[in-house]
Amino acid sequence: MIAITFAATLLLADAAAQAATPTPVASSAPAKKEKVNKDGLVCKKEAVLGSRMPTKVCMTAEQWEERKASDRDNVDRQQRVMQAERG
Repeated sequence: MIAITFAATLLLADAAAQAATPTPVASSAPAKKEKVNKDGLVCKKEAVLGSRMPTKVCMTAEQWEERKASDRDNVDRQQRVMQAERG
């Protein structure tokens, strides 16, 4: 009886932890440095999940804004899905 209660508690705790912990995405990691090239490109060093080495990403300011809006839309969509699953 105690073993069943213990197992159920572990399963519920694991499910709650997974629901509360958002899945990190490498593209949404905050940028560390920002540099503007003579070509109008903005370069940022971004952290990569699972690596200590940041990667350099270069895009125009307009592309950065589009990416930011896209990332925000993805987060909003995921939150709506999670809310719908909870009922």
